[in-house]
Amino acid sequence: MRREPHPFSGAIYEEEANGLVRITDEKKGKTGLFTWEGTWVEGDITYADPHMLYLVGAPDLPPEKDIFWTMLPPHETSPKPSFTGNFSRGTEARPKVVGKYVGDPGMETDEGMRSAAHLPQSFFLDNDRKPELIPEVYKLSSPMPGGPVKIPTDRFYKQEYHDLEVEKIWKKTWQMACREDDITEIGDYHLYDIAHLQFIVVRKAEDEFAAYPNACLHRGRRLRECSGKGAREFRCPYHGWSWNLDGSLKELPAEWDFPGVRDDVCEMPKVKVATWNGFVFINPDPDAISLEEYMGPEMLQHYAKTKLQNRYKQADVVKVIRCNWKIAMEAFMEAYHTIATHPQLLLSGGDLSDTRSDVFGNWSRLGHAGLSTCSPHRGIMVPKEHTLAAYHQVADFNRDYLRDHIGDEVEQFSDTELVEQTFNNLFPNFSPWGGWARIVYRFRPHGDNPDECLMQAMLLAPWAEGKPKPPPAPTRYLQADDLWVEAQELGTLAKIFDQDCGNIPQVQLGLKTKQPAYIWYSQYQEGVIRNFHKNYERALGLKESQ
Repeated sequence: MRREPHPFSGAIYEEEANGLVRITDEKKGKTGLFTWEGTWVEGDITYADPHMLYLVGAPDLPPEKDIFWTMLPPHETSPKPSFTGNFSRGTEARPKVVGKYVGDPGMETDEGMRSAAHLPQSFFLDNDRKPELIPEVYKLSSPMPGGPVKIPTDRFYKQEYHDLEVEKIWKKTWQMACREDDITEIGDYHLYDIAHLQFIVVRKAEDEFAAYPNACLHRGRRLRECSGKGAREFRCPYHGWSWNLDGSLKELPAEWDFPGVRDDVCEMPKVKVATWNGFVFINPDPDAISLEEYMGPEMLQHYAKTKLQNRYKQADVVKVIRCNWKIAMEAFMEAYHTIATHPQLLLSGGDLSDTRSDVFGNWSRLGHAGLSTCSPHRGIMVPKEHTLAAYHQVADFNRDYLRDHIGDEVEQFSDTELVEQTFNNLFPNFSPWGGWARIVYRFRPHGDNPDECLMQAMLLAPWAEGKPKPPPAPTRYLQADDLWVEAQELGTLAKIFDQDCGNIPQVQLGLKTKQPAYIWYSQYQEGVIRNFHKNYERALGLKESQ
């Protein structure tokens, strides 16, 4: 049975039968019984931490799947590490630490106010045991300038903003459509949906891709209804008009009845296509700048060594969430929420209040060059020498783990690259994590409903360069009422997601009630989100007050 102390109060949350959770606060001599969804059943404790209730009482992963996601064996045939890092069954190697909430007082640094746990980036880089291997881009510091900003709530639920996004973002920006491994053979194609738009992305030659709007040029019927393999043409099921894989017209039945029409339909409208690190991107705007220019040199350099194209897609899960796509994405663009949303992480580590953030135009990174060992919100501060020792320990562990999967290639990486678990974001909605973290996010509107979105999570597992990869994992689809833990292939990441998704539908509802009708983003910890909204306002042509 699951049993956890709360990191602030020390009250014990203990699983009982039928999804119930017993809370015992020995200091106060009080108890309470709750359903894991939060309903009080009995006792003199009448309110409970909803995220702790979920962690202890909700449906769980089976023990063999309750593995920290970066430690998941990449494939069934891969070796399993001796330490897998589950955090819900009371078997962790690290002791649990409870500390009274005191709040993070912050501290003044050369770059402005930071957490009291702040250690400069240079501390980790200067103490790297392989400094010659650190990429130059890792040494850059570029925090979002300015102070806290307020954003109107309208842009998260009003239809007019969704409609603007379709015209100004989804028809105008580079978007990740699929992995190259999803369409491995000539004629394989993937249907990419964004709002009410749909595009066919096809491998038209061994190393060439193309994309077209999924609509017949005759009467507009969709040419394909699902992704597929081995196409030799795109033939409309309605009247039989067809086009070759390169978009050229193949057949116009009864062409005698369409005099003068051939010139207008002889080519499918082409959508810009580009590839990067094993991903296929599209941009419907024929005048768009190149993908490389859009990403910027910092992003290109940051991922150059980790070669995401060599990774194996071991998991791919898409879930409907009852909130706007921006609300869902913002939940993963800051670590500030950890102290409240993921309280179990504080028990055996820091509270992530010292998480670094940098912004570079359309690309931003969060969590770069550091390791969270302190918990200033609980007054638990660790000497920097201890933090450095833990930093080296994590690097050594990851080096040994990766050696089983990529061999001596692991020696090409510095400590900093091996420790890195950076959440990164390319405007508008693509988030491949840095280092060896495996996670890739994508957030999209669910059709034309601004109150719902699709959150996609992939795991790209380490795989040796040149070694044949297994077929990519098929996509699992979860509905709004499904729990992430139903996707056991995500390991403990699924449990983290369920905690996050306990918040964001409630945010969507709360925004419609909130007065005044705006929300705040902080100076530093939410700086990556501020950068997103800066790019968002520029794309939509909005003023700050809109």
